[in-house]
Amino acid sequence: MDNNLLNMDDLADVFAQLNTIEDVPVEMDEEEKASQRRYEEIIRKHKSDNV
Repeated sequence: MDNNLLNMDDLADVFAQLNTIEDVPVEMDEEEKASQRRYEEIIRKHKSDNV
């Protein structure tokens, strides 16, 4: 009895397809950019408080 839930050949095909996908940078909208700036400011403040 085969205990594998996936066919290993199918899994190999999936990994081969994943390797061909190009990484496309995603543009952040203004709300995401503002959130990122707040996050970075919190990190800077935390680091300066712990020095």
